[in-house]
Amino acid sequence: MKSKILLSFILLSNLFFAQAKEEIEKLKDFTKIYSVIRHFHPSDESAKMKWDLFATYGVEEILKTKNQKEFQKKIEELFLPIAPSITFGENEYQWKGSEEKPIYWCNLGLASGSKSETYKRFRKNLDESNIKIKDLPIPEKFYKLKLSNNFVVNIPLIVYEINGKTIPEGNIEKYNELNPSSFDKNTAIANFIIMWSGLRHFFPYQDEMKIDWDKILDEGLKATFKNKSEEENMFTLRKISHYFNDGHMWITYPKYSQINSFSPGIKTKFIKNTNQLVITNILGGIPNLKKGNIITKINGQDTKTVIDSIKQYWSGSDQYNINNTILRELFKGKENTKLSINLEDGKLITLQRNYKIYQNIEFFNQDNSFEMKELDKEILYLNLQNLTTENVESNIDYLKSFKKIVLDLRGYPKKGKGGANSMIRNFFWDRNNVKFMAYPKIENPFFENATFTEFFGWNHKKKYELNAKIVLLMYEGNGSYQESIPQYLKGNNFVTTMGRRTGGVNGNINYVNLLNGMTYSFTGMKVRNPDGSQFHSIGIDPDIIIEENIEDIKNGKDTFIEKAIEYLNKE
Repeated sequence: MKSKILLSFILLSNLFFAQAKEEIEKLKDFTKIYSVIRHFHPSDESAKMKWDLFATYGVEEILKTKNQKEFQKKIEELFLPIAPSITFGENEYQWKGSEEKPIYWCNLGLASGSKSETYKRFRKNLDESNIKIKDLPIPEKFYKLKLSNNFVVNIPLIVYEINGKTIPEGNIEKYNELNPSSFDKNTAIANFIIMWSGLRHFFPYQDEMKIDWDKILDEGLKATFKNKSEEENMFTLRKISHYFNDGHMWITYPKYSQINSFSPGIKTKFIKNTNQLVITNILGGIPNLKKGNIITKINGQDTKTVIDSIKQYWSGSDQYNINNTILRELFKGKENTKLSINLEDGKLITLQRNYKIYQNIEFFNQDNSFEMKELDKEILYLNLQNLTTENVESNIDYLKSFKKIVLDLRGYPKKGKGGANSMIRNFFWDRNNVKFMAYPKIENPFFENATFTEFFGWNHKKKYELNAKIVLLMYEGNGSYQESIPQYLKGNNFVTTMGRRTGGVNGNINYVNLLNGMTYSFTGMKVRNPDGSQFHSIGIDPDIIIEENIEDIKNGKDTFIEKAIEYLNKE
């Protein structure tokens, strides 16, 4: 009897596994068709589609099919109203020959679903556009998509128009009635499909990185298949983001973040050369805690274990994650909840999450409150995080009077009234024609024959000159604009860089909508070092490395500034 029950269980398990495998395979095929038609098929219907909502609807319909024949019929039913010139099998759609203007998408980065105005798309010869793109490539006429079970879909990348309308005409009237729905398995899967589709075609570092896209597609579909809530879906997508080493890649779900953005009033730093987590600042009085204390455990777990458990959910280089993202996430939780830390001296301290990080951002960001300060009669210190345009513009002659200057870039410079921009515009001209950024021009699916605009930089003209020996301080947490500055200044030979290798995360961020209030982001532009070498996930090496030490933290000394003074005072 027992053997019969066991045999039945094995047979049922094998049947379930086979069914699940078939469902995943169908979803993989659907994803690839969806992604190509959404981003590259230029029919009027495709241009007007509610693509995010259609993703959920399509997943639901695909999962209803019971075999390959039903699946292929459903694909035709789903996509022919949107893309009436697609064909199945070996034969491509035959145009009548009376068409005049070829219509195709021009993609300057990923614009479909994007919240950023930086990235653009328009249909050549049909949409009005004032965007001028030099050497705009023309896509292939068709993309032959070869899927599982010898299923072939021919998708035109160029269509034609008559009287201002693309032909042949489709009909998406029924899709216009699609509306957002409450979260379910279909929504979770659709969110991953939307994210994979955008990254697969538009992630700009596909030449530099070895990315197994099919493995990511398979893993993501299997994982999101099991998601039962938006929170689970967010963490699944975050885990997938880890493959891209992109510090600009975040999956956000505001409802979760608003509730879980509280932290105790301590700031920490990870000392890489000793693998120690040390307290660098304290907001408010916490008994038995002081600067320089080393944290060995968090809620009873070894700090390295905790750091590794968080790291798997964040993208970006190791150096950037550990000293930026992870340190922000390390103690986060719900308001007024408690956590415990063990110190190296054996003390067990209970902390309360009573500070909202975003309301106390200055404490969690900056290392000091200085804006402009004379370290001695010869050295001027400028904190580029706090420096204002007003202070720069009103002190031009004062700034020019110094022979030794420290520029501290360890905090993110202010935007709008930020003095970092003003310093660069006034004193650091583009004497070496430094170029380090470019936009992708993507005309064909799956990054095939991808091209880029010419690399560009800031091109500032000479205004004033500093006759000074200048040090620029930087560290692992530098990312984005914080890295454009050393690339530009170092490329133009204005500064000696000191500190730590930067994060390797730069290029304008692209924020893209997902379903149910979620968003994913990634670096939409390509950034390289001025000498043409790879920058992404590697970063910028300093001319002089600074090793931090805990004794300086305990004694209230800033090792970076101390080393900068020491270097500047050398003859």
